Amino acid sequence: MVSADFWNKYKNGQTMLGTHITCNDPQQTELIANVGFDYFWIDTEHTVIERYNLLMHLIAAKAGGVPAFVRIPWNDLVLAKPILDIGVDGIVFPMINTGEDALNAVKYCLYPPEGMRGFGPRRAIRFGLDSVADYISSNSKEIIKLIQIETKKAVENIDDIANTPGVDILVLGPCDLSGAFGKLNQLLDPEIQKVYNYVVKRAHAAGKPVLVSNGNYSEEYIKMWLEMGIDMITVGSEVSYIMNGAKTVKKNFEQVISTQNKD
Repeated sequence: MVSADFWNKYKNGQTMLGTHITCNDPQQTELIANVGFDYFWIDTEHTVIERYNLLMHLIAAKAGGVPAFVRIPWNDLVLAKPILDIGVDGIVFPMINTGEDALNAVKYCLYPPEGMRGFGPRRAIRFGLDSVADYISSNSKEIIKLIQIETKKAVENIDDIANTPGVDILVLGPCDLSGAFGKLNQLLDPEIQKVYNYVVKRAHAAGKPVLVSNGNYSEEYIKMWLEMGIDMITVGSEVSYIMNGAKTVKKNFEQVISTQNKD
């Protein structure tokens, strides 16, 4: 279950900060969990993270008290089911195009009669320590459903998607959405900026918060998302933190060597 602290921030409209988990090593997740992020986005769409490694990431995130959302590779019941049973706090569905797509994603997370999720929770009920009846009637329904907006068709159907019952958060996928308009990764382009602002505006009109997922964690980009009205800013990853740290060491070394050679 998502922590009370997260829900308080969510319900009070407080801007939250998250980061991406993209590597297999759960020690990196444990390390980053101590920094104070509001949530993790564990990606299984564009990474080699497999199910056992995912479980280790979830354990590490829980140890650090950080809620974990998992993005699956596609809007598919078979892909969603084991991720739900493993005990995630939220599940991210990519490439949603219509209200029907969004409704199916919601149904994949819910047991009958509201949905079509097959029954078989394991870690989700703490291996039997939690009441199965409570999980069916309440806890399972608190899994956060995040719906990605990253295509032209999704923008055209934004109101239907945003107003779909059970959808909790709309996710702005800035890179794929820019590509859908013929300007891949041109996030600062005026036309693309208008699209982003439109998505945020329509989501908020439906009473839904907006999360953005982007690798760039510069002050410029964080400020841009804040001024756009994004509610949950998800930036960076353990890869970028390690790479930038390594590049800094190399730069410092070269600077010292250059100074000594001049002497």
